[in-house]
Amino acid sequence: MPTLVSKEYCTGCTACYNSCARNAIQMQLDEEGFLFPIVDSSLCVECGLCESSCPEMSLTKKNDSPSEVYAFWSNKDREVSSSGGAFSAFARFVLQKGGVVFGAMLDEEFMCRHIGIREESELAKLRGSKYFQSRLDVCYQEIKTLLKNGEYVLFSGTPCQVAGLKNFLRKEYDTLLLIDIVCHGVPSSSVFSSYSQKIANRYGNFENLTFRRLNGWGYKTSITIDGVPKYLYAEDDLFMEAFMKSSLLRESCYTCKYATTTRVSDCTIADFWGIGRHGKSFSHSTLKGVSLVLVNTKKGNDVFGQLQDVFVEKRTIEEALFGNPHLFRPSVRHEKRTEIIKAFLDQRKSLHDINQEFEIVNMSFKARMKRLSDRLGLFSLFKTIYNFYKKVIKNEKTYSIHF
Repeated sequence: MPTLVSKEYCTGCTACYNSCARNAIQMQLDEEGFLFPIVDSSLCVECGLCESSCPEMSLTKKNDSPSEVYAFWSNKDREVSSSGGAFSAFARFVLQKGGVVFGAMLDEEFMCRHIGIREESELAKLRGSKYFQSRLDVCYQEIKTLLKNGEYVLFSGTPCQVAGLKNFLRKEYDTLLLIDIVCHGVPSSSVFSSYSQKIANRYGNFENLTFRRLNGWGYKTSITIDGVPKYLYAEDDLFMEAFMKSSLLRESCYTCKYATTTRVSDCTIADFWGIGRHGKSFSHSTLKGVSLVLVNTKKGNDVFGQLQDVFVEKRTIEEALFGNPHLFRPSVRHEKRTEIIKAFLDQRKSLHDINQEFEIVNMSFKARMKRLSDRLGLFSLFKTIYNFYKKVIKNEKTYSIHF
């Protein structure tokens, strides 16, 4: 029997599952809703492929050279994306070459899964942030087949998913572009499903759920009921409140070895939170969103230089680290993490019950002002004032980062 990585460190990347030609490994949900590989000893021939493909057991090559750091937005995609539309710009480049783009989508049942698309008209399916773990199923196998046939492929995912794909493929492909995100960590699909049901119990069935505003830059959870958006705040937004406190994440996320400036991808994308506050000023409006792009490889640099109709400005890695701490450390495990997940999965408990028990909702002055400004339709004004305040005081503090 193969010895797979312990549950504490397994990321659920599916590299072992995809590598098994005997179908001796299945991905099964545990009691918290996370997928883990289970080996059927009656089918296993002990070839060792699952062990050698695991990025936690066999080191995945990281990029040694320092990344180039850029502020970025796509003029065509900025107002329909979570931040600056960086993913859409890379995806369009590959699609226009006749390639296939793999990314995460929310399906009609609010399950997050990776799919491949070939048409720009399908790009909307993959846009927007999803704050729980996607199902990869046999994506790695599909990508390998495409690459062997000489097709251009873009794969976008969390760093551990990118590492899993690299280990599964076992060789470099000139026609494969790897994009990873700066990842906070991933809750399970079961926790999100249970949360969605609690929202449905309160408001009735809804057609859509999004975590980010598209008419501005920032977090703003909303559901759509009969075609009309309804924004969720405080206890109604408890999933994101708990996510931001790192209380719903997979155990491996708290020891993530990919939370570093040494990346496994060709390019890394994120929100460029705090741009202009730490270092040189930024003389452009950020209200519509700004992407952070780290260019990690020569291949990534070649593609990045060919993106069309985009804004690009070179910045520093030090500035990027201030707004994206998961570039140099993983999330810190919440002391009540296990109990909070159990409470979310308990359909007898309402969101109010959970918040009363664990005091999850952020009640800081900034958070309360943000919720108030949202309700009053004054978010842009509040953010402008807040950003000005941060710029004014930035020279009064000395910042240091250790990683």
